Amino acid sequence: MENKQRVSNLLLLSLIILENLFLYIFFRHGLLDQGPNAIGLFLSSLSFGILLIFKFNNAVAIECNAIQPIKNILSYVMVLAALTIMVCMGFQFNSFFAIHHLDYHYSDIIPSIQIACHRLLNGEFPYKVITDFGYPQQPDYFPMHWMPYSIAELLKIDPRWVTYGAWCSVATCLCFRSTKIPSKALRAITPLLVVASFYFLQDNNIGLFEITVEVLIAAYYMFVVITLNKQSGILQGVAISFCLLSRFSLVLWLPLFCFILFTTNNRKQLYTSIVTGAAMVLLLYVIPFLSKDWSIFFRGFQYYDTATLGEWEHLDAKGQPIHLFRGTGIAYFFYTHFTNLDVMGKIKLLQKTQLFVSLLATAILGAWFWRRRNTINTRVFLMASFKIYMAIFLFLIQLPYEYLMCVGNFITIAVFCEQARYSLTSRKVIPSEG
Repeated sequence: MENKQRVSNLLLLSLIILENLFLYIFFRHGLLDQGPNAIGLFLSSLSFGILLIFKFNNAVAIECNAIQPIKNILSYVMVLAALTIMVCMGFQFNSFFAIHHLDYHYSDIIPSIQIACHRLLNGEFPYKVITDFGYPQQPDYFPMHWMPYSIAELLKIDPRWVTYGAWCSVATCLCFRSTKIPSKALRAITPLLVVASFYFLQDNNIGLFEITVEVLIAAYYMFVVITLNKQSGILQGVAISFCLLSRFSLVLWLPLFCFILFTTNNRKQLYTSIVTGAAMVLLLYVIPFLSKDWSIFFRGFQYYDTATLGEWEHLDAKGQPIHLFRGTGIAYFFYTHFTNLDVMGKIKLLQKTQLFVSLLATAILGAWFWRRRNTINTRVFLMASFKIYMAIFLFLIQLPYEYLMCVGNFITIAVFCEQARYSLTSRKVIPSEG
């Protein structure tokens, strides 16, 4: 069992490296074309979740702090090193922000968020049509996508600090939780792996902070992974609501989450999560905003369709949609095939495919868990299923922006850190966790 654990961890680390190479190196440096790179990224991401199930199947997985406290000064030294790197990267960003000012001509994402925050703090309705850029724009972001930036508006600081601060908070939590990893090698590696993933991202695409707030969304999803390893239904409800009120990509995975907790006698935790999440949605979205204009929800989705069509018709010098041929996602395949459909028809077909395949994946994972629920740790399976689902969802997304894919990458890092906290021993049958 110890050898299985060691080999599995090495393979998981290899898949992390592969995922980063497909995301940032192979396509960008002309080593792979669109199709092979997109499929390679998907398979490396999907394989990570599948391998995690294989690693923990037919084994007793015990969270290390349930065995005995682990004291190792080296692990805390590595955490301190990771925190130091975060501070150093902060100085780098400070210089970058001073030079690269926000400009809606380059990207209107953050400027539109600033307008929403300004309206909120001045008692105005944030979801009014924005006309500040010379063209009408219907705000379509959910509250947790823009509301945290009210902090920057209040403090009169660059809003990009909120993005970095959110990621650093979750990353710091992961680093300190890594001090409870049984393996000495992984206790040393994991904190640096957390910051290295971020450094690799910003080193290859520092402009990400100029055009989007996706790292904030990644922090939400990393937070979900952490809460899956806790018994607090309140924390899980908060984390899930943050995701639902931002990108909401995990919505089709939630029935599986509920099914697993319900069938493993974690019903009190499940009900607490549901009540907490529902309360957060009511307090942060329905009561303050949606109740004042029920059409904003549907207008947001209509605007997303319009934006998607615009990007599919935004061609490069080769006559190809720019963001469909950047080395990620399967949208390019739907664009180049199905010639009997117009562009919107192809988009709708991809949307239906994403819905069908995502639901099919959760159904298959649910059926597998039901049959094998006594042979795998519930928390580990929740993490693995979440990773598998997100790999599929992002592969089939209609606008496979590069910055969206960083969310899947950070989920991989968070899952690796959390799964490393479990030690394995052999046993043929494992009682379900209560």
